[in-house]
Amino acid sequence: MLKLLLASIAALFSWTAVAGSISFQLSLTGTMLTLTSKGDSSAFYPAVFSLRADGRWESLAQIPSAPPRAELPPGGQMNLRWPQSLDGRPPESLPPLERLRPLMVRFFDQAGVSFGQISFMQAPPIANETVPTRYADGLLTVSPPNGNAIRATWVIWPQEEGIGPIHRQVIFEHEQPPARRIEWQAGMSPLRLPTSAAEPLVMLLHETAQGFKLQTVSREGGQGRQQRSGWLDAQMWWYSGSLVALILAMLLPFARLLRARSGGAA
Repeated sequence: MLKLLLASIAALFSWTAVAGSISFQLSLTGTMLTLTSKGDSSAFYPAVFSLRADGRWESLAQIPSAPPRAELPPGGQMNLRWPQSLDGRPPESLPPLERLRPLMVRFFDQAGVSFGQISFMQAPPIANETVPTRYADGLLTVSPPNGNAIRATWVIWPQEEGIGPIHRQVIFEHEQPPARRIEWQAGMSPLRLPTSAAEPLVMLLHETAQGFKLQTVSREGGQGRQQRSGWLDAQMWWYSGSLVALILAMLLPFARLLRARSGGAA
């Protein structure tokens, strides 16, 4: 019974070791972008992409040129080449979207779940005027703005499908759809956008007369989840289930004892 109890307690606390954290710090020096892994877990097959003016994500090449790195441990670094610095264009000549230097780090966790982290080297100010949004059934509903202050909106998100793809053979290749631009017009209906099954944090870049303004959207009642999958958000369910399993394991020897006594009495 003691062994069973100890094994059940170990199973209960083993879930806490799974829920590690992964995040990244980015710094740009001249033509070199340095990616530093933070948190307490390794990132697998990390890659960095920059957002182009047409909404496409362009992969940045490693320095020196090398095959994709299989694992980036906590504290590890990657150096990448910044393409916009190499072509000699001054920042003021770049398209407005590219001046913000939007970047996305895509990676896999140890279970094979794919994630993305979005950041801006030139962060836009937080939007005072926003558009109504709502997550439902894996779709993001974006409604038109009230008034004319927001002329257009870029919808930027990291594609995160949760644990669904790991039920099949995992292919360690990054797939990220282009960002989507919405040009608002009078009388438009709300738009329902498939921003991926895991309902990740979405960034809305609003084009205004004063420049870009940033609005972030997460699922109702939840935090932004660039580094989290759905099963990590269900952590409390795992704890509860483990606690129930522990109680049942403790009661099992007593149930066997009662059954034996009942059989003997018969």
